[in-house]
Amino acid sequence: MRELPQDTLTVKELQQILKIGTNSAYTLIHSNAFPVIKIGQSYRIPAAPFYAWLGNPGVADN
Repeated sequence: MRELPQDTLTVKELQQILKIGTNSAYTLIHSNAFPVIKIGQSYRIPAAPFYAWLGNPGVADN
């Protein structure tokens, strides 16, 4: 079986990337700034749209 690239991020990974706490991470994923997938009680963040959002210099102006 071949290994697939990581296409999604967990909330924990989001926290590590942005250096934010748990409450801030959940506030962010509920803000509709980028797509989020809910699977049962877990959330997954598609990596490509997240990194596109992260790289958008206009986001801070909103």
